[in-house]
Amino acid sequence: MKSPRSSPARYRVRVGMFAWLLHRLTGIGLVLYLILHVWGLKSLTDKEAFNALISGYHAPIFKLGEFLLLVAVTYHAINGLRVVLIDFLGWSPQQKRLFWTLGGVALLIIVVGGYPSLSALWTYFFG
Repeated sequence: MKSPRSSPARYRVRVGMFAWLLHRLTGIGLVLYLILHVWGLKSLTDKEAFNALISGYHAPIFKLGEFLLLVAVTYHAINGLRVVLIDFLGWSPQQKRLFWTLGGVALLIIVVGGYPSLSALWTYFFG
């Protein structure tokens, strides 16, 4: 019998690890967005600066940013619900099924909620 130390350790990325990593990355992204958002709100005191800021938000890059924000918020919220269900209700044996089920719900929210941003991008580039 081989000793565990004789061969290099293989680390398998499973659904729970992937969910945790994506949850952490979306959390960091949302904190960075919040900092930028608060920085943008400081222009509320100056009417011209506020109007210039808002007119800049109609650029295609910001429509893409709106969509990515929706994706991050949706995933982070739905995965947070999954964590609550696992930790407080003991649904750990169904963790993989819960991940994919709530992932489907998140995808539905992203498709329906992302339509305005994506259609605006489509119209800008192709219409």
